[in-house]
Amino acid sequence: MQEKSGEVPTIPETAGIAWCAWHESYSNTARLVRDSSGARLFACSSCREAYDLSLVADQPCTPAS
Repeated sequence: MQEKSGEVPTIPETAGIAWCAWHESYSNTARLVRDSSGARLFACSSCREAYDLSLVADQPCTPAS
């Protein structure tokens, strides 16, 4: 595919699949979250909503202890 002069190239959206630790199946909406114990696991969008889980990327950085 050739780009026309002056057009900004677009980045294709990828479809990643990961294991949702809450409903224990693969999902293409699974993203990294932190559970109540501090463990980092993947959760799909419906489980994140049902269990009120925040994405790790949306949480503030804390310095290492």
